[in-house]
Amino acid sequence: MSNLLSVIWLSLSCTPGTESFAKLLDRFSTAEKIYAAESSEIAACIGSKSKDYDSLINKNTDEAERILDFCESKNIGILTYFDSRFPSSLRKIKNPPVLLYYRGSLPDFNNNFFASIVGTRKLTSYGRKHTFSIANDLARAGAVIVSGMAIGIDGVALAGAVSVSMPTIAILGSGIDVCYPMQHRRLAQEIVKRGCVMTEYAPGTRPEKYNFPVRNRIISALSEITLVIEGSEKSGALITARQAFEQGKTVYAFPGNVGSLNSQAPMLLLKNGAKAFTSADDIVRDFENQVPVRLNPFKLSSGERVDMYAVLRGLQVSCVALDDDVFNSKPKRTGRAITPRSEKSAPEIKTSDVNVERITSSFDEKTVNLYNKIPIDSHCSVEELIDEKYSLREIMQVLLRLEIAGFVTTLPGDRVKRT
Repeated sequence: MSNLLSVIWLSLSCTPGTESFAKLLDRFSTAEKIYAAESSEIAACIGSKSKDYDSLINKNTDEAERILDFCESKNIGILTYFDSRFPSSLRKIKNPPVLLYYRGSLPDFNNNFFASIVGTRKLTSYGRKHTFSIANDLARAGAVIVSGMAIGIDGVALAGAVSVSMPTIAILGSGIDVCYPMQHRRLAQEIVKRGCVMTEYAPGTRPEKYNFPVRNRIISALSEITLVIEGSEKSGALITARQAFEQGKTVYAFPGNVGSLNSQAPMLLLKNGAKAFTSADDIVRDFENQVPVRLNPFKLSSGERVDMYAVLRGLQVSCVALDDDVFNSKPKRTGRAITPRSEKSAPEIKTSDVNVERITSSFDEKTVNLYNKIPIDSHCSVEELIDEKYSLREIMQVLLRLEIAGFVTTLPGDRVKRT
């Protein structure tokens, strides 16, 4: 069995975020030796009651072989823990990933300055403006911006770095072939041109909610610093910040209005040892003597300013702010009662839809069936399309084909409608 195949098998056998891999690594030096280990040896390392025990004593490699073939056919890179290019910062954490699947070009993890920028999905115009500016300036100065590509602060930060043609890294909480959120597909495509999109999750993995807190440890570990811009006291950004603290990294918090919901996370961090900052200049000045080659303060103000709105529109970044005026305008009273509509009751499909005949003649039965599930005069969430016949991955692939062909349009909030 090849070395790479044994590593893929090992990654499937060790639950992401657990210490199973690290414990096995202390006893066995390679993936091949772990694969060859007896069940008693595995039990001695992680315990027979570990949730990974059954997977580790199962030596079937069919799934690993399928993944390897898929990655080779789709030109997906695989960076393993045992590779010399693997980030040394990830090797130091207590629960390192066994491998990372990636699209794009790997940066030099040992000779660049990495900064993660995280925050709420429900951002304000204040947070959007400063996130874009800070990411843009830091990238201009030479930093590699790292984030999660989520709606809100994450997407804006990555767009800010991409806008000055600098490499950046997006860490997914899903498989490398599952773009989540769907509307950030164009952003991902631009990231791949100079940087990379990475994940420890096997191809086809759905973006389950428990994947993202686990994913966050990679975001913080890759970065020298973690910047938190907006978030409530329950924000997932606090998980990334906590992990950064545990990893011995510097955490920065961007101050907001006292009493504001989105200022809760930054204020909480400031009370617990985070450093306040208001611009990229604060960061660069803190680190310019430590990393003089990697960060250049003189590039902060060089070049023309970027039109944030043009960039966000061009990359189709989903970042509608809570205080955008268009969404705050109150409807005028007309004196007529509005009949409430149940969110669960979808409109009856109308056979007069002009697209049905065209789709039937152009696509397979699965695509036609999925199209028919989308209301003709309304919209629905992607989750409403999921059933026992269609996985999220299949739905996203079908919707992409339909969108390219002009039959559907994706909307903010993971919703879709017919054109």
